[in-house]
Amino acid sequence: MEQDLPVDRAIPPHPYLGRRENIGMTGCKALTIDLQDWRPAERPTTGDRDDGLFRQEWWGAVRLVSLNLLVSVFYGLFAYASVQSWLTTGSLLSVGLVVVNTLIVICFLARRAPSMVSCSIRNWFVASSTQLLPLLLRSAVSECWPVLVASSVGQLLGLSIMLASLLSLRRSIGVVAANRGIKTHGIYSLIRHPLYLGEMIFFLSFMAANWTLPNALVVSALVIGQLSRLFQEESFLACDETYVRYCQSVQYRLIPGLF
Repeated sequence: MEQDLPVDRAIPPHPYLGRRENIGMTGCKALTIDLQDWRPAERPTTGDRDDGLFRQEWWGAVRLVSLNLLVSVFYGLFAYASVQSWLTTGSLLSVGLVVVNTLIVICFLARRAPSMVSCSIRNWFVASSTQLLPLLLRSAVSECWPVLVASSVGQLLGLSIMLASLLSLRRSIGVVAANRGIKTHGIYSLIRHPLYLGEMIFFLSFMAANWTLPNALVVSALVIGQLSRLFQEESFLACDETYVRYCQSVQYRLIPGLF
């Protein structure tokens, strides 16, 4: 008479294990196997997906606002220092620095979220360095008045180009390479990187009237950094058809007819 043998030990429940079934006899021993339940896992409901998407968007918005505030405070300190310099010296250059740095703060506070942001460590390092390097510059005013005049004119020219660039960029301003919309109007219809050009003219002119070896090294690093950012930005945006068409329309990066 056939009889099922008792199971010696219980098998703990498992979400992927099915029932134990006796399927017959082999000799005098019962063959009992575990059948795996191949039913698909339960999919998240629409509500779960919506909650996850909401949390992701909320966290992205928090990071964007926090970063914008951080950069705005940084440039706000520059604006405050420029105000103090203007009140002390009455310099027209100080007024220009107040206007430019205040406008930068406003642009960062209002800037839009990017559709793409560079993940390149090199780009982040170079872009951040070019923001911090000006803190290393020190005043060492030349006593040669022609040099002072030329330096002042050059710094005013640089500030004017920076101001025109910011008025065109507005909410598309950024530090690292990103896509916040391609700007093609205003001064950007003449050259592709006017903001970098304005910054380089300003700092080179400052160095002319404040010549020291440390200042020369800092300004040289700034110029190299801005040129590196320029090429990194163009490489990053090369996948955007709008930017490709813009490059075909505006052929020069910094100096019309030369580069």
